[in-house]
Amino acid sequence: MSRLISKEQLVVPAQINYLPVLRNFISRIASKNKFSQSEVNALIISVDEACTNIIKHGYRDIQAGSITVNVNVKIDRLVVELIDHGISFDPNQVSDPNLAQYIQNGKKGGLGIFIMKKFLDDIQYITSGKANILRLIKFRKDVFIYPILHPISSTFRRLKELIFPARNNLVQSNGEA
Repeated sequence: MSRLISKEQLVVPAQINYLPVLRNFISRIASKNKFSQSEVNALIISVDEACTNIIKHGYRDIQAGSITVNVNVKIDRLVVELIDHGISFDPNQVSDPNLAQYIQNGKKGGLGIFIMKKFLDDIQYITSGKANILRLIKFRKDVFIYPILHPISSTFRRLKELIFPARNNLVQSNGEA
């Protein structure tokens, strides 16, 4: 199991006008943790789509709902948990559309879950009491590089501080620049 790097939470009203807040939240965390721009975009689109479905369908007949967003960043992945108390719906039960037929019929909308499945590495759905938990998982593309380079760069930085501390102290103690 990979090590947890950071954990953040955001709770927003289940309203369409809060989608930009959710997108910025996901973008900030993924970017800060050095996920590639394509990984960040995949996460933003997937979270936006999932939250839109929660708002439009899960809270269809329910006033004053909310969405709790838990983000867990690990060395090899970013996990977004979307928790709501609306109508239950498991996106894994939706089969992939026939795209040729979809285009031929001129259908609009309805591809969100298909897109999420293509962009993400895993989608897990759990119901717990009255809560729906949708877990969206995106693995880091450079999973083998990041864990190797991160400790090396940290070790190099510490080694440099050990080798050159006197030089930094001399400059400060003598007041010379």
